[in-house]
Amino acid sequence: MSEPQRDQDLQDEKDELAKALPKLTPEQLSDVSPHLIHETYKAGETIIQQGDAPDRFYILIGGKVEIWHEDLDGESHLVAQSVPGEYFGETGLLQNHPRTATVRVSSFDDAEVLALDRQHFEEMMDESKATEAQVAREMIQRLIDLSDFQS
Repeated sequence: MSEPQRDQDLQDEKDELAKALPKLTPEQLSDVSPHLIHETYKAGETIIQQGDAPDRFYILIGGKVEIWHEDLDGESHLVAQSVPGEYFGETGLLQNHPRTATVRVSSFDDAEVLALDRQHFEEMMDESKATEAQVAREMIQRLIDLSDFQS
């Protein structure tokens, strides 16, 4: 990949990060964006499996994903769908417990994500309390939504 193309890719990733987490300052965006990993998942592929150890935070930049929760009886329920610009995977990282849901690419299209490992996610949260508050509010709402499927 040419240097100008790599620079453009980094800028595109920084722009996607800024859309998903608008409370990050330009300096914080510059600090985090080199650690983002661009990944593509095939239609129907699982990105996160409920019960797995949390290891990464994801920002959806293309396609759609479905969030599924398996209740105590083993029944799976579609909880939500995410579209580009939304993020997922924060709950397990913030609470340091296993994944609370399965995230699967919709069956129609592939999905593209930017992934951030646990260490850099935690550093980002430490550096931006406003972003941490934004992500925590979203996590709380998602946990409330999941509570409907706990029984």
